Amino acid sequence: MLCHRRLSSPCPESGSPAAVSRAPLSGSGRRRAVALLSALAALASLTPAARAAEPTREERAAAVALFDEGRALMAAGKHAEACPKLAESHAIDPGIGTLFNLSDCYERTGKIATAWIGFRDVAAASLSAGQTERERVARSRAAALEPRLSRLQIVVPPAASIAGLGLTRDGVAVGRALWGTAVPLDPGEHRVAAAAPGYEPWEVKVTIDKPGVVSVTVPALERATETASAPGSSGASTPVVAAPPPVRPPASDPPSAQGGSIRKPLGIVGVGLGVVGLGVGTALGFMAKSTFDKATEGGHCDEAGRCVDQTGLDLRDDAVAKGNIGTAVFIAGAALAVGGAILWITAPSAPDAAASARGRGPTADAPWSARVGLGPGSVWIAGTL
Repeated sequence: MLCHRRLSSPCPESGSPAAVSRAPLSGSGRRRAVALLSALAALASLTPAARAAEPTREERAAAVALFDEGRALMAAGKHAEACPKLAESHAIDPGIGTLFNLSDCYERTGKIATAWIGFRDVAAASLSAGQTERERVARSRAAALEPRLSRLQIVVPPAASIAGLGLTRDGVAVGRALWGTAVPLDPGEHRVAAAAPGYEPWEVKVTIDKPGVVSVTVPALERATETASAPGSSGASTPVVAAPPPVRPPASDPPSAQGGSIRKPLGIVGVGLGVVGLGVGTALGFMAKSTFDKATEGGHCDEAGRCVDQTGLDLRDDAVAKGNIGTAVFIAGAALAVGGAILWITAPSAPDAAASARGRGPTADAPWSARVGLGPGSVWIAGTL
């Protein structure tokens, strides 16, 4: 018997119902050959590895080598190693015979659902090709597997059917038309997940280990808490904690808006002015004494302040005026210095909360400062808030 991966029977053992003898092509045979070409095109559309163009000579040679190696491994009982060879051969160059052998291999490795759909595809392609014997065998194999199928049913109650709900099974999207439909799956562990915008995702793992229907009910999703992703991260999210509102002093607390730490800068200014006043008063006192000494040393006045001429009188009056002014300035400076020191010492250390809340006044980053200076014929004060 001639065995070919694309056109012939699946190379069964001798005596198998699938054995087909080779016969020369008659008129009806030629018509069947034409029908077979159409069937091959239909088969290519049924397989996920369908190719847009015919495989090259090198690709066909690789497919034949993989097919032969897979058949040899199956004959040796190494089905787990044979299935990938046959699957790759069918992906490179799809053939009815290859798909039949691949489905047979899947059945022997426990992938019942995959083998079942494979035999059904072979039966459909064989029917189009006019290969009635192969069609009969493929349908018989598929029918024998149907009672052994394990099916998974995903149920979505009305309470869980929210807007934007999406379901996946093993990472593949499950359309709404499939909700509630028992779908044949290979035995093993399967993952069902549900997600919707604004809701916490849900996921469950289901193990299918025997024939029958296993139902999974999707619960009503819980609303998601507000989250935000950190930049550069792989999708992990962290909760966003709202910042507490700024603390403002009560509107009925005038001392914090007027007293507070404003006493400290006022005290600094007072001390500065007082020091300047003391300096100016002292300087005027020295100037008055110098003027009076000049009148005495020039013989214009005596030590008692009695003057003998007009020059002496002028110098004495000038000295007296400077002394009076110096004394007054000195006393005022002393008073300012003492008052400023008292304000400075007794001022609280906290900043003026009311002024800071309005964007004015001292803060820890921008403290009050004041400078006092003496210039030619002037006294200046500079301060920053």
